[in-house]
Amino acid sequence: MFWGMTDVAVLQCRNVSKRYGKSTVLTGIDLDLQAGEVFGLLGPNGAGKTTLIKVLLGLVRPSSGDVSIFGRSLPGARKAVMRQVGAVVESPAFFEFMTAFENLRHLVALSGGISRQRLLDALDGVGLAAAAHRKVRTFSHGMKQRLGIAQALLPDTRFLILDEPTNGLDPHGIAGVRELVRDLAKTRGMTVLVSSHVLTEVEQVCDRVMILSHGRNVLLADVETLKRRAGLVWLELRQADVALPAVSALKVVEQRADAERGTVALLVDPVGRDIPALVRDLVQAGAAIHRVEPRVTTLEDVFIANTQADESDVRTDTFRNR
Repeated sequence: MFWGMTDVAVLQCRNVSKRYGKSTVLTGIDLDLQAGEVFGLLGPNGAGKTTLIKVLLGLVRPSSGDVSIFGRSLPGARKAVMRQVGAVVESPAFFEFMTAFENLRHLVALSGGISRQRLLDALDGVGLAAAAHRKVRTFSHGMKQRLGIAQALLPDTRFLILDEPTNGLDPHGIAGVRELVRDLAKTRGMTVLVSSHVLTEVEQVCDRVMILSHGRNVLLADVETLKRRAGLVWLELRQADVALPAVSALKVVEQRADAERGTVALLVDPVGRDIPALVRDLVQAGAAIHRVEPRVTTLEDVFIANTQADESDVRTDTFRNR
């Protein structure tokens, strides 16, 4: 089933804060998620990610602020809304002596039951159709993670929350979950929120990310925009003694000399100039350029830079480099 886009935001958080006694674990969180979006929730241990997930699931009431899902406010409309929200938090638990199909049938019976075909479709959707009638005790950890996602897709899930979905998986299992998340968003128009410490996976699968630090949003941005905004360039120059004066006006972030090749590699800030203009200016100044390569910024770079930042320096559309 594909629900498509809608004018109503899947999720809206406005100025959400949470306190436990004198301890504040979330402060002023604002967030909007749309249909078909894969969103990454990042932060160090203790940053407030789990608390925010519990608030979104209606398991914890915020101390202040408002949360609505599909245009309906929590906690008032929680019972109706949660029929369309699925979640896999930590490692899912199943009856090992039952088959995958039997587990799903038993677990959904509490909500009124679902047709046999819907259960089989859910298993097929996560790549477990061939294992539907195998005992869960024979499943690998990755297969159990997939079964947990199948359960979370029932009965009418449009918004899926995954907390550390690749924890403990081997590379094949991680790739499988990554492809599954992409497929759910692309072919079903499902909104998926992924909380994870595996930054490379988040970078590959998520459209946008939020980084929490000490309960505050220190960054909310589009993943591709983050990588493009770095703006730093590697320059490898021959005859360093002649070439270095030509780059004296640039901000040099890092410098590496290669005596054997007679070159020096500089990581520079082009100070607003595009690469062709930068190369032209350097050649005119007498620099002998051997290589020019834009620096690739990873989500790990962004994460470290922002979680080391002063928490009063809240950023919603930019980041600082190390």
